[in-house]
Amino acid sequence: GGGQKTGRFVPFTDNGTIAKSCTFDDGSNPKLVRTPSGAGNRDIFTWSCWMRRTGGFGTLQVIFQHGADVNNCTQFMIDTSNRLVYNQVDGGSNTDTVTTNRSFEDTSKWYHIVLAVDTTQGTAANRVRIYVDGDEITSFATSSYPSQNVDTDMNTTAAFNISSQLGGTQYPLDCYLAELNYVDGTQYTASTFGVTDTSTGRWIPKSLESITYGTNGFRFTFANSAGQTIGDDTSGNGNDFAVTNLAA
Repeated sequence: GGGQKTGRFVPFTDNGTIAKSCTFDDGSNPKLVRTPSGAGNRDIFTWSCWMRRTGGFGTLQVIFQHGADVNNCTQFMIDTSNRLVYNQVDGGSNTDTVTTNRSFEDTSKWYHIVLAVDTTQGTAANRVRIYVDGDEITSFATSSYPSQNVDTDMNTTAAFNISSQLGGTQYPLDCYLAELNYVDGTQYTASTFGVTDTSTGRWIPKSLESITYGTNGFRFTFANSAGQTIGDDTSGNGNDFAVTNLAA
């Protein structure tokens, strides 16, 4: 019986393949920027991406900021302790902050990161949910959750920056990003975007179907590296982002 496996291993029918990623080199100050023409749902959204870190450890890195300016925005970041941080900033003060205890320094693997926010939820901890590789993070260094039904700065007609601070190029990412999905109006779990490989136990990409992206949702597959096409939205919404200092 040596080396034999026991249990039920279910054949895959919905696993997916990610063909391309995009290189974010912090030395080049890369960023993607879009200013929506119409507002969407300010209370509910989901961010999903596959990320492989390549450097910048111990420095602040902005995954995204959305809002009028750095003093009035919703943001998702990697902090100087290499932890994931969700913030709502109003008038220059952090009104909501959720910071993981876990840090992320492994350069040999791809992390699947999901941020799912729904401020209408009755349970405070369900208003900001963070998943990594399919597992929901439940241990936090800081867990100041939004008040129920409070508006974020997401899905407004202010700027949406990926890999930079609003109004500039500060705190860029140093990583690869792949299969980036943003959903306006739905709080999805990680299982929408990934699945556990039943033979290895690893979290792997899922074939994406039946996602309702909402007014300002988008999907980046980074299938074409020609200039501005890096920021092409393939969700069907046509919410393309302007590209700065991204070439591969």
